[in-house]
Amino acid sequence: MRELNKDEKEMYIMGKLKSKSTGYDLIDKKRRRYMYNYDDREICKHAFLLIHDIGEKRLKNIAHHLKQNGPIPRSHGNKGRKPNHALKFDDIKKVVNFVLRYGEENGLPLPAVPHANDFPETPILLPASTTKTDIHSIYKTACEESHGRAVELSTFKGIWLTCTPHIKIASPRSDVCSKCEKLRCKVTAAVTEEEKSRALDEFKCHIEVSKSEHMVYRTSVHAARIEQEEFGQRPLGYPPSSSPLYNVHYTFDFAQQLTIPHHSRQEGPLYFTSPRKVQLFGVCIEGCREQYNYLVDEDQTIGKDGTSTHGPNTVITLLHHALQSYGFGEMSCKMHCDNCAGQNKNRYVLAYLAWRVLTGLHREITLSMQIPGHTKCLVDAGFSYIKKLYRRADNDSLQDLANVVQKSARGNNAIVVNDGFCWYDWKTFLSTDFSPLSGIRKYHHFRLSAMQPGVVFVKEKYTDPEKAINILRNEDAIFSAANLPPILEKGGLSAERKLYLFNQIRPYVQDHAKDLTCPPPDEE
Repeated sequence: MRELNKDEKEMYIMGKLKSKSTGYDLIDKKRRRYMYNYDDREICKHAFLLIHDIGEKRLKNIAHHLKQNGPIPRSHGNKGRKPNHALKFDDIKKVVNFVLRYGEENGLPLPAVPHANDFPETPILLPASTTKTDIHSIYKTACEESHGRAVELSTFKGIWLTCTPHIKIASPRSDVCSKCEKLRCKVTAAVTEEEKSRALDEFKCHIEVSKSEHMVYRTSVHAARIEQEEFGQRPLGYPPSSSPLYNVHYTFDFAQQLTIPHHSRQEGPLYFTSPRKVQLFGVCIEGCREQYNYLVDEDQTIGKDGTSTHGPNTVITLLHHALQSYGFGEMSCKMHCDNCAGQNKNRYVLAYLAWRVLTGLHREITLSMQIPGHTKCLVDAGFSYIKKLYRRADNDSLQDLANVVQKSARGNNAIVVNDGFCWYDWKTFLSTDFSPLSGIRKYHHFRLSAMQPGVVFVKEKYTDPEKAINILRNEDAIFSAANLPPILEKGGLSAERKLYLFNQIRPYVQDHAKDLTCPPPDEE
């Protein structure tokens, strides 16, 4: 009976009452006797109510309706009538006008509409510190001062959502574009309409440039996937520059460091300690939807106690290992990365790519550096899957962390940097033969070709014409892929750090991983 809706259930009960009713059919008859039955058996009234899952009062109302109107569906007496306390059009209009004025005075209009179908009007973002409850309080105060009717909070929110969905409260974010934030403040602080219009145009220009650069990334990923589908299975064991692939796309970046031990039910005192740190570096191959995530333990870094983890030697060594071990043997490729000028890696990464072209490992490489603050790409999606599972899993050792990475998504692969992994001094090696590119921070697109070795073709924007710059110091220099930089020794852990891990962190590690994560200082 519970699977029937209200009208179906009541019509069914009316039919049963009508078929077994006794007495006169006159409307003015005050009493009418009904016989209750189920499965052609007469039952008591209590059993009838229980079987049909209704109460006595509802059965009485159904019987009264049947007597007065016959077997037709019941309807509420107020159906079609407007309640006395219903909101009037003027009350709704006052709420809408208040929200629009508040958004105009305190909001920030977005120059670019994120989803034109969903937002026919320009979206307006209110400060993240604002809440709808605070805005409703201001609205209520204004209504009291004007002696007007004020709607309550739930109705206020409903009218806001229905009539002004383009006005929203901004969500707090991290890793935002510094230029966007400055321009937002400039728009908000503008006094005159002319200043506001000028600041808004500048903001819009910056957003349009960011959108066009992101479209370059999306176009490159799409071309790589189409080429991979046409090529078929992933080639394994292909030597460099041997497979007929020209649009293979790579994205590489660091994620926020992870720590071990880490438990889904984290102990409170562990929050105030410094657990063992693990760096996460990812290289995403978008064409085949694979991502190789390098886990660098604290004792495997170039510097002591986990230092020098983001320098050019670390980045280029990991990138070189990924290209040589998991590349497609393509003729040319495209790469995207964030603009890492703050860590002074741009010039060395560019020199490394020029070295790859000079040694014949690639025929052509295009490197695009995304605008800071607008760098979200597929490698970040792979990191997000790892972080989701990492927060819900217990990690007591590096192997536990590798298992989390491996299980986080189908395309995620874990590569643990162990004692057999070698770091190379690419910084010194490349500085000898390649000079720094002047004004590298203002350029976002770099192309290196075997047709003109040692020359970098640069562009500020993707639509700008190319400019050739030679970064090769000695054109007579001979390069060989077999000639690699000298190997760097790993820094390991200091005696103080080993003692700290043993005394402060070891009590929070599960027994099976104590000697792996926090070994005794005299045994490591």
